[in-house]
Order: sequence, then structure tokens, then C-alpha cells
Amino acid sequence: MNRFLFLSLILSNFVLAQECDSLLIESITNPGTFPYNDYVEADGLRDGPDYDGATIYYPDNSTEALASIIIVPGFMNTEWTVQNWGPFLASHGIVTMTIGTNGLTDTHLQRRDALLDAKATLLEENQRESSPLFERLDTERLAVGGFSKGGGGAQMAAVADEDFKAVIALYPWMENPTEEELNHNIPVLMISGELDFIAPPSQHANIHYDYTPSTTPKL
Repeated sequence: MNRFLFLSLILSNFVLAQECDSLLIESITNPGTFPYNDYVEADGLRDGPDYDGATIYYPDNSTEALASIIIVPGFMNTEWTVQNWGPFLASHGIVTMTIGTNGLTDTHLQRRDALLDAKATLLEENQRESSPLFERLDTERLAVGGFSKGGGGAQMAAVADEDFKAVIALYPWMENPTEEELNHNIPVLMISGELDFIAPPSQHANIHYDYTPSTTPKL
């Protein structure tokens, strides 16, 4: 199973269900079967100039080449606001790198650059001999994600780097997005909230969905 599509599969099943299924809710909220660990810059992780602080969560006992995702937070949010994804996804066998931003008010463009810089850090871990991930990453299965302005940044990172394999855009925020800014062919999962008054779907997530090309797999 392509682990990049793990969340999209369970969430799409949830949306299509006629009524709440307790087993499905359990599958979404319960951790996976992999024990996991984590490490930070003090442990030898590169300190990238376009982001501030990083944590890598990884499954301990997986013997296969590991897929990975990098996640950036939103406006006025620190790294810890997205760190719950780390243990959850690592327990399902996905290396997860959460990062902070140089400024809490960084734009979606700066968050795009933060994700691209973090990609360089993550790929370096596959070559750093003292890294827990030395020669353990599948460097061709790397996803990117973010919350709010981070979601907008994740979409723009996909436009800037076509080597990403998936995008997860949580309540994506971009000011006056254009079709050109969202023109990529990387599969994307978007989540929005109809009562979101900061990033109303009609002004943000819906436009992200509509402007992402129809030929791009999107949900």
C-alpha cells in the first residue's frame, strides 16, 4: 500500500460512510503497529537556514525503504502545533519531519521555502552515517504538508519541486491564489472546515481545489 495515500484513503472512506463507524474512527485515531523514535538538531540534524527547529520521527523496526513527509505549521503557530502528526505517522511506517518557521508571521512563500530547505535536510539524513535514517529512506517517496499558510506553502512547494509524491493541505491559506501558483500534477489531499472564519473555504480551500488542475489527483 502506498503510505502517502494512507490518510486520504481512511478520510475518503469516512466521508463516504452513511453514519459514524466506530471501527473507522478507531482506525483514524489509533497509532499504527510500528514503535517509533525521534531526534532533533542537537542530535546532529542539519540546521536549515529557511526554517527554525526540526524534529524527525521515524519507525524503529521497519526493514523496508521508508517513505517520508515534511510538515510545516501555519500563521502564528510553532512547530509543536503540528508535532502530533509525527508519532502518529511514524507509527504507521512513515518518517515524519516537523519544522518551525523563522518567524511566526512568515508568508506562505516563506513556508514554501522552509519545506524545500527541510527536504535538503531530510535527504542529507539518508547519507549521514551517524543518522538513524542512514540508507533507510526511499528518496523517491517524499511528501509535503502544512496547516493554514503552511498548507498554502505545501501547495506551492509542489509547484516548485515536481519530485514530491503527495501534498496534504490542511485548511490551506493563500492570499488571492492563482491557477499558475497551484499548477502541479502531484496528488493532493485537502481538508477544510466550513466554520473556519480565518481561512473560509470559499476564499481558500475551495479555490485551491478548483485551481489545482483537473488532471491532478485531488480529494
